[in-house]
Amino acid sequence: MRKPVIFTVLVLFAVASALPAFAGWEEGVAAFKNKKYQEAASEFQKLVDSNPEAYSSQYMLGMSLQRLGRKEEALNHLRKAYDLNPNDVSVKLELGKAYFTVRRYGEVVKLLDSVDPSKLPGTHKSPFYQMRGEAKLKLDDVNGGFKDFKALAGLQPKDAKVQYKFGAVALKADQMNEAITALDRAVQLDPKDPDKKKTYANALIKKGRLSRDKTTKKSSYLKAAELSKAVAAAQPTFDHLMLQMSAELGAGLFDDAVVTGEKAMAKNGTDWIVPFYIGQAYTSSDKYAKAESALKKALGLAKKPADEKKVWQQLGFAYEKQKKYSESISAYQNAGDQAAMARVEKNYETSRYNEQVEAE
Repeated sequence: MRKPVIFTVLVLFAVASALPAFAGWEEGVAAFKNKKYQEAASEFQKLVDSNPEAYSSQYMLGMSLQRLGRKEEALNHLRKAYDLNPNDVSVKLELGKAYFTVRRYGEVVKLLDSVDPSKLPGTHKSPFYQMRGEAKLKLDDVNGGFKDFKALAGLQPKDAKVQYKFGAVALKADQMNEAITALDRAVQLDPKDPDKKKTYANALIKKGRLSRDKTTKKSSYLKAAELSKAVAAAQPTFDHLMLQMSAELGAGLFDDAVVTGEKAMAKNGTDWIVPFYIGQAYTSSDKYAKAESALKKALGLAKKPADEKKVWQQLGFAYEKQKKYSESISAYQNAGDQAAMARVEKNYETSRYNEQVEAE
């Protein structure tokens, strides 16, 4: 179950204190401060009933109801407070929170887009960027969410959760360098959290896969291997072991990848991808007979035609390196690789010709 998004919106009692002291007002404020929200709602309801044009009463009643979980009623009163005083930033932020609670994300963005963040008090900027950023992500506006969370991360450079969120959003927005920087900072700030390490490792694996620079590729995979190994050591689940194995393969740590793969097989012996990766590790370290054995196991577990083709392709290569030409040609044929078939057939003919010459 996903955790609800929590926004911290400041309640500015200074605005209210500048108004005339109505009977029940101070009692309502005191109850709210002490988290006695039902009592606060009762006091502010009386004030609203006696003077519905008082935006501060509508505002405080809306906030009290919001904290009682009475979402639609809260939204109604906060909307009235906004209509009565549309320039109050605190009202806008609390109304935005109410819209978010009832999943009206478009209304959140529309409302907060009317705010100039450069003119916000410092205490209001973080909840503003967080709320608008979350709403944009809900609307699949990843680039918009990225911009808001980048601003939030700049405001809170020492908050591990904020840096982690920004890193995850940057990764989703394909802003690889900023994702790596933020996730590295999040892990440094909170080194005991396995989720942060796992996300950081995934980002590094992606960077390694996409990078054309060999040095960058190697260093990314090595760092990912280090992080994922720590995660798997703390929580040796199948998924964590597969993450570690992927990083080790990319880093060229083929013997380590085999060991990790065997641990993953012990967790789940029915997934074709594990012996397939083990076969890749053996192939990359020139252990073709062992690769053949692992790949045959993967072939027996693969169910989808696309997966079977991947295994046949790798198996064809393992056969080819062992000069098992007939088996290699058949494997490449099953993989649908005509070019590889032609290459092996040519090599096979050359091999037979050389054998004939030597026999003469």
